[in-house]
Amino acid sequence: MSMRLATAVACGLAVAAAFAPPRGPLRASPARGASAAGATTSAGDDVCAMLSLNARGVNGATVRAAREALGEAHVFATASLDEAEVAARVIVDRGYGVVLAGGGDGTLASTVAFLRAAAGDLAAVPAIAALPLGTGNAVARYVGGRGYRAWRGPRGVRRCVDALRESAPRRTLDVPILETGGGDLCFIAGMGYDAFILDDYERLVRSVRGTPLARPLGSVFGYFVATALRTLPGYVGGRRAMRVRVSSPDAAWVDGRRGDAAVRVRHADGGDVLYEGAATIVAGGTTPFYGGGLRLFPFARSDPGGKLHLRVATMSPWRFVPNVLGVFAGHYRAPAEAFDFLGDEFTVALLDGKRYPFQQSGDAVGARNEFTLRVAGAVTFVDFLGPPAPLAHLVAH
Repeated sequence: MSMRLATAVACGLAVAAAFAPPRGPLRASPARGASAAGATTSAGDDVCAMLSLNARGVNGATVRAAREALGEAHVFATASLDEAEVAARVIVDRGYGVVLAGGGDGTLASTVAFLRAAAGDLAAVPAIAALPLGTGNAVARYVGGRGYRAWRGPRGVRRCVDALRESAPRRTLDVPILETGGGDLCFIAGMGYDAFILDDYERLVRSVRGTPLARPLGSVFGYFVATALRTLPGYVGGRRAMRVRVSSPDAAWVDGRRGDAAVRVRHADGGDVLYEGAATIVAGGTTPFYGGGLRLFPFARSDPGGKLHLRVATMSPWRFVPNVLGVFAGHYRAPAEAFDFLGDEFTVALLDGKRYPFQQSGDAVGARNEFTLRVAGAVTFVDFLGPPAPLAHLVAH
């Protein structure tokens, strides 16, 4: 543990963490212009679908299924960001209460961003029914619960529409969404091992574009190839070592030895630095999952205040492999290798003057030497099956 972290935590260890359920009762989805309490929505023209044709799981069959279930006028299949922006304005103007959003985490975040821009406020965005139709479906996995795979493909679209028509009132779940320093919205973002893999993958895909290798390496298989040929050799050569400073005006530290206690950090020097030192990953999320079901943020959604879970890990790739099962399940605890914080806003700055790849929603978005993650508000999702239970119940004091 770094000296700054040890000092800050020592000042707050006298404060005990309480236990509390992770969320209040699920409420009915409010109709346009109605209050949230006790409100319900109809199942006719209240529902529309916004499907990204660039998403891995969206194809002609998926679009046809949506049009058959909802009617062609209520399905917006978009092939570009410009088309998505126009579709969002139409959706808001028509006053739909629920939007079936088809795509991965990046598509989902951009859909919310366009709807917010059209509605003028995040609170005015319609409820979202997240369909896991992308490469990374961390949010859909969370809000869909254990049976989230039921909403995949054309059959999943039909099943989702049927469930919306049968549910009265509809249960909903509010999930915080993040705003980065660039003003973009996302549910997951960070820097380090994962961002290097994404960046290396994109470089690999560009290098084989127009060749017979483009198709096989443009799939999930390409991530493994990029990791083996670029990412791991970079770590071996010492070219991927990061030194970071993490700061926050108000945060709680999760005691990794227990996993059920959160202690508000009180700075003896009046500053706001939480951690300073080496890191292999610095990432934050508002749901427990990352890609492929990895519970990278096991304490997200485990407090009733809707905090962001920021994880700073010093674990090398060689330590990750033998502990992969525990890491994926969210149960692995290593107080000297993973530091977990809950808060509303964090700023991460690189200390070596370099710029490293940055990812948000599982997409590489260029290199940065600093980034900020801030909870911008909450997005309302339709909750069909109930989300997975949190690994712990935390309240920061």
